[in-house]
Amino acid sequence: MAKTVPASYPSSLKLYSLGVILLSALACATNPATGKKDLVLVSEAQEIEMGASADRQVTQSMGLYDDGDLASYVSDIGLRLARNSERPHLPWKVQVIDSPVVNAFAIPGGYVYLTRGILAYMNSEAAMVGILGHEIGHITARHSVQQISRAQLAGIGLGVGSIVVPEVRPFGDILQTGVGLLFLKFSRDDERESDILGVRYSLAAGYDPTEMAVFFEVLDRMGERSGNGVPGWLSTHPDPEDREQHILQLVQTQAGNRSLVVREEEFKRRLEGVIFGENPREGFMDGNRFKHPDLRFQLDFPTGWNVQNTPRAVYSAPPERDAALQLTATPVEEGTRPEQHATRFFQQNKIEFGTGERIRVGGFPAYRAPFRVRSSQGLLIGEAGFVIDGDMAYEILGYTYEQSYRKYRNTFLEVIESYGRLTDKKALGVQPHRIALYSVPKNTTAGRAFSEAGADEDSVEELALLNNLRPEDPVEAGTLLKIIDPPLSERPGRSNRP
Repeated sequence: MAKTVPASYPSSLKLYSLGVILLSALACATNPATGKKDLVLVSEAQEIEMGASADRQVTQSMGLYDDGDLASYVSDIGLRLARNSERPHLPWKVQVIDSPVVNAFAIPGGYVYLTRGILAYMNSEAAMVGILGHEIGHITARHSVQQISRAQLAGIGLGVGSIVVPEVRPFGDILQTGVGLLFLKFSRDDERESDILGVRYSLAAGYDPTEMAVFFEVLDRMGERSGNGVPGWLSTHPDPEDREQHILQLVQTQAGNRSLVVREEEFKRRLEGVIFGENPREGFMDGNRFKHPDLRFQLDFPTGWNVQNTPRAVYSAPPERDAALQLTATPVEEGTRPEQHATRFFQQNKIEFGTGERIRVGGFPAYRAPFRVRSSQGLLIGEAGFVIDGDMAYEILGYTYEQSYRKYRNTFLEVIESYGRLTDKKALGVQPHRIALYSVPKNTTAGRAFSEAGADEDSVEELALLNNLRPEDPVEAGTLLKIIDPPLSERPGRSNRP
């Protein structure tokens, strides 16, 4: 039954409603992957442009994992799947992100990413293919494009390049999203649809999609173990009801009697040596002190403040989120004076600054100056310190709203003055945890096998999850298990120093 517009409605509202109806009718297109009619207000050219812009931001802010063999392996398999999908003409790119966060994600236009964190928890090539197929499905079914279109229709007006990676705002999403990325969260219907496509693409390539179902169960277990925290995968991929059972039913009806590829041992061997968890060489927290072994410096953040270390900067904010600290490092030419670098920094970033002073911090020449920035959130006022240490300039900025400046000024100055040379031999020599392989010598349980491999009691559950097992599960002699070297009990930054 059609709904009529009362005669009392303003003519402008009638025209707006008519415009929305006409726009919706014109924008409906057949989905290439599902055959359904979708609302699409973004052209394919715009989708590709959006993806290319966001890809540059993703790779700059997160960084690619530095392992050419692993990158080529993942890319080759992913591109093979994508080029046999319903949208083979997209400029597909499949990359491994250098992040311990357990997640995989897709950007409109053909950009797919697996983190090294999610690869670590996979146990077969078939599982990886299933997840790649799932992410490719989000692109071929245009799930993000549909969300963008609905947002545009609602008048939100999301622009090209702003969908996946937002600007880094003071006190904004950077400290909440773990890696500074704000992904569009898919619906459960989108997830179910991508599961179906993941099964389709896996079977077309000859892989066993039941491995994908097993891995989804592992991701669910990670969610169970996270307490109130939300792991990376579940924060962007809501779990549809009976997901694993639905995938198994699809495989049963579509696979027939074909012999399907799993490739477990070969896959595990490709993961040998991959960094597990945070890489302490790129900086780690020891109490409230940030230590960077490769750059050989340290800096104290305020007690109780959240600290987020990213490839581009270190960010920190108090629980109230009404102030922020930012640490960046920039190579400089020999002989550069700190006041020269400060002036250049302020001018390049169009920041208004006041009269500063030359100081020495940790034995190094430095320069301190107040600054202010007008933003959409109001006037921000802060203190900036610039330390020249060898061929690097360390830029330490603390800022807050105008009304809170007096409250935080001394805190900002204390952080600037805490910069110093890292001399702690243990910190300087710290190495990242890496995936190693252990061949089980005799029939036993997973828990006993990990203990015999040198794991402490607190690490057994984590290692079982890493191998898609439970501690009580039986394992046969000759089974190849993933363990962590050095053991997880030897994590850096476990000091209780205040």
